[in-house]
Amino acid sequence: MTVVEVLPGGGWYTEILAPFLHDHGMLVEATPAVSSPNPFERRGALEYQQKLAAKPAAYGRVTLEPFELPAYMPLGAPDSADMVLTFLNMHDLMYANIHGGVTDVFVQKFFESAYRTLKRGGILGVVAHRAPATMPISESFKLARLPQPFVIEQAERAGFQLAGTSEIVNNPKDPKDIPVFDLPPMLMLGASDRAKYQAIGPADDMTLKFVKPIDAAGR
Repeated sequence: MTVVEVLPGGGWYTEILAPFLHDHGMLVEATPAVSSPNPFERRGALEYQQKLAAKPAAYGRVTLEPFELPAYMPLGAPDSADMVLTFLNMHDLMYANIHGGVTDVFVQKFFESAYRTLKRGGILGVVAHRAPATMPISESFKLARLPQPFVIEQAERAGFQLAGTSEIVNNPKDPKDIPVFDLPPMLMLGASDRAKYQAIGPADDMTLKFVKPIDAAGR
């Protein structure tokens, strides 16, 4: 399979995907380029490329696709990928939306780009921090979360069909109204309420599988 991972960050999931696909597939990383106009993105891109270069046996066949929010969001040539994956960064795709006063334009650009890049029958996998289903997007965004019905609705608007959900990374102890970064593993509040947040554990996450229909009739 040709698999596109969107915004790999420091490469936690790259460490899993790249060796798995090395011999019988292709991993494409959609990530900011070292030429990004954003200094933070440039630094992260350089560190990520250094990570790949340090272990050619594992990462030597990984290819990079420029992806810069919100201006440049293609994920590859049309009908070129079997699977697109995004792990824990759906809220990042909302940043430009909220601050621009629009709540769905840029996240729709992502879903439309994924739809265009996938082959017919291709899979979009989404793991995202979950907010309460009825929480307004403007509030959930501040917590680095999104309501699951909102994510499903946005994907379906782009043409995807929901093919399955999983609770494999859910956490029933998480009340879903706490900023994700206050919880483990980041614990950004330091010693403040540390025992309380450690007892809750990591954020509750949704796992969603979407499929691009096989034919133009939506089947």
